[in-house]
Amino acid sequence: MESLVKVFGCGALNRDLIFEVEELEALKKIDDRVFPGAEVKLERNEFLKLLKEVEKIGNCVFEGGGGSAANTIYALSNWGFNTGFVGIVGEDEEGKKIYDELEKAGVDLSLVFKKGTTSIALIVLDKRKDRFIAVSPGTGENYLPEFISEVLKSSEALKSQFHFTSFASEQGKNFQLSLLENLRSKIFFDPGEIYCRRGRKFLLPWLKKTDYLFITRQEVKFIGGVLYREFFNLGIKAVFLKMGSRGAVVITPKEEIYHPGLKVDKVIDNTGAGDYFNAGVIAGTLLGLKLECILRLANYCAGQSLRDYARRGCISKEEFKNQLNLLK
Repeated sequence: MESLVKVFGCGALNRDLIFEVEELEALKKIDDRVFPGAEVKLERNEFLKLLKEVEKIGNCVFEGGGGSAANTIYALSNWGFNTGFVGIVGEDEEGKKIYDELEKAGVDLSLVFKKGTTSIALIVLDKRKDRFIAVSPGTGENYLPEFISEVLKSSEALKSQFHFTSFASEQGKNFQLSLLENLRSKIFFDPGEIYCRRGRKFLLPWLKKTDYLFITRQEVKFIGGVLYREFFNLGIKAVFLKMGSRGAVVITPKEEIYHPGLKVDKVIDNTGAGDYFNAGVIAGTLLGLKLECILRLANYCAGQSLRDYARRGCISKEEFKNQLNLLK
């Protein structure tokens, strides 16, 4: 790619298990937090209990690497961008699979550490393609604070561009805050439901160091509603409001631009679509595209990903280049 900037991701590294069921409602007997669009953190015993029930009524359709920032970095690396990741995987078979998949994609993993057990995410889809996510952090993230000094020794990482997404654990959150304080550049930031549920005061350290913010209407509600000028007063350049199949809006202090979602013939799975939207925005920004073109590129990346499960839906380098040529 034309951009020489290296992009690091920082967030959870999960092993994703995707199941299809007839109705999400059937799982409410196990956990009343199950509803379309929800994302919850579960202790491992709760998680395994829910997984056991899902296995009884559903079919496993995908198993592979996941995590919001990881999906975004995976896409950028496949499209030819210079990428890296900061995080941790367990010293188990799940962790090895996650590591190997990102390494094969060409991601710099010199700041991905191995200790404890791996985080697992259960994604449950019903016949309407509504989605529920349960995350079990495992123990790996508990050890992240041990490695912050090693990360801060990396002058390359500290001067690179970063994309931050949430950690489910307190240790992961504190690790991320320590890294954030030492970065020389502002970040791309997608707080997700896990961080947004903790409110605007919690989000403030990240928002103060954010250039480009990704958020949904539901997440705006979680932080009590917000006037966008509050974001801009913190120094944020642009807010990308993601609206799923309805498309997205980019909002800046000077303008609002809307672009509809990509029309697709058939939706197989929407897992990761928002992460590939983020990848399109980051790619377009690094390549110096105009905001309208960035939005169109991001919607294309997200829409095309619906054609298959999780990372299997990510567009190829050739598809990315073809779309880029059309925009130019």
